[in-house]
Order: sequence, then C-alpha cells, then structure tokens
Amino acid sequence: MNVQELKSPTPASISDWSDVAGLQQRMVESIEAMQALADEVGTARTILEFSSDRRKRALARACAAALAGGESVAKAESQARADEAYGKELAVLQREHEAAEQTIAKWDVLKITWSGAQSLLAMQRESVKHL
Repeated sequence: MNVQELKSPTPASISDWSDVAGLQQRMVESIEAMQALADEVGTARTILEFSSDRRKRALARACAAALAGGESVAKAESQARADEAYGKELAVLQREHEAAEQTIAKWDVLKITWSGAQSLLAMQRESVKHL
C-alpha cells in the first residue's frame, strides 16, 4: 500500500428519510407483535407464577392413593416420586414452564427491539437539531 493512496476518513453520512422510516417501521412491527402476543404472555406469566403450586399439586395427587391406603406421609411421598405417572406429569409441567419462559423471552426481545428503535430515532432527532 502506498502512502499517497491513503485518504482521510470521511464522516458518516447523515441518515436520510429511509433510515428514519425503517426505524419507525421496526417500532410499528414490534408493537403489533407485542399486541399479538399479549394473551400468550398473560398465560405464560400465570404458568410461571403458579409453577411451584402445580408441582406440589401433582405430587399430592400421586400421594393420595398411598395415603388413603394408610401409608405414612414419607413413604407415600417416596412412592409418588418413583411413580411413572408422576414423572410424566412433571415432564408435561416442565414443557409448559419452558414454553412460558420462551414466550416471556419473545416478549422481552420485542420490548428491547422497540426501545432500541426509539433510542435510535431520538439520536436521529438530536443529530438533525445540530445541523
């Protein structure tokens, strides 16, 4: 490379309307996706809120037969935890919990996308003020 070929860096060009329109479109798309996801988010938050109670209830159902048969609580709980049906119910609860976490994560990503676009638009507005 020859020193004569080096050029001083040019400042980044000022964004044009297409940049602003793209950011606004991203905000609109985020809001629409959040509105579409709102019901799922409500369900997901409920699942997460009551996840512990749902596991306890599954264990109680599994223990009920042994307790009705006169077994001690400790023995009934041990048998319930070893029961295949209890394990399957826990697996279902785990999948529901995972799906709820994924829904909340999608919601968070949409909020971050919207917030990022909002910040970039604010930066664009400030750069236009200083022209």
